[in-house]
Amino acid sequence: MTFDCQETKRHVHEFLHNELSEAEIKEVTAHLANCDSCETDYDLEHFVNNSIQDACSEVPPQELAEKVLANIRSMQAGIDHA
Repeated sequence: MTFDCQETKRHVHEFLHNELSEAEIKEVTAHLANCDSCETDYDLEHFVNNSIQDACSEVPPQELAEKVLANIRSMQAGIDHA
């Protein structure tokens, strides 16, 4: 089986997250090596995934974390915040 553009683009997300079989990885890799359009889509998906990962790895300021935790605790205790 040889992946076409549609099949490759369907699998890019899983490819980036190592969720494909070895055979599927070989198919996607081979297609990306020979298709500028799919490689461009791959590059965009890779950039977006890295941007999200970088944004999610930031630690919130201590004051914000304490405020959120205080709100959660008061909700658990049944105190009204409005």
